[in-house]
Amino acid sequence: MTLEDELRSISDATRKYLMIADEDVERVKGSERLFLERLDEMVEGALKSLLSNELAQRFIERSGLTKERTAKLFRRWLTLFVKGGYDLDHAKQVFKIGLAHARYGVYDRLVCMCAGAWLREILKVIGECDVDDKIGLSISAAKLIFWNLIMMLEGYHVARVESLKKSGIPPKLAEKLFMLKAEEVYKSFKERL
Repeated sequence: MTLEDELRSISDATRKYLMIADEDVERVKGSERLFLERLDEMVEGALKSLLSNELAQRFIERSGLTKERTAKLFRRWLTLFVKGGYDLDHAKQVFKIGLAHARYGVYDRLVCMCAGAWLREILKVIGECDVDDKIGLSISAAKLIFWNLIMMLEGYHVARVESLKKSGIPPKLAEKLFMLKAEEVYKSFKERL
């Protein structure tokens, strides 16, 4: 299976699992003006969360990102979130964002926290606006946030698998080793917690 086929499959499976219908994508796209008018406000809120986190600050420093560059990347992602087709081309773009995060060693939990901050900012805007179906728009936005998160995390997965291959460690062997020790680790932590 090619990477493109894999991304299509993951995108489709995620859409099915989250029950993302074309109506969800159109509902968010239909609110483009609302989101883009408040773009800077949402970016500032998400950026505030990011910059308040020590772990995030270390990654930003290591990557050489400035606050301004980070804000520009956030604006780009939010615009993609609103205007994207949630199709293969969109999946490729979001996947590359995940690869870029993996390249700098950004922890996947930090990406998940960012998704939570984005969801907070988007829901705040929806809550403060005058739209007919706030609940429907909120649900659609939440589904699409999670689709984006899954596609980014797939970038992490592929980066790990490819790194193992390039290191001479077959990914299936790494997975078997992980599974062999996972039970032991689980029991150890279960007893300690």
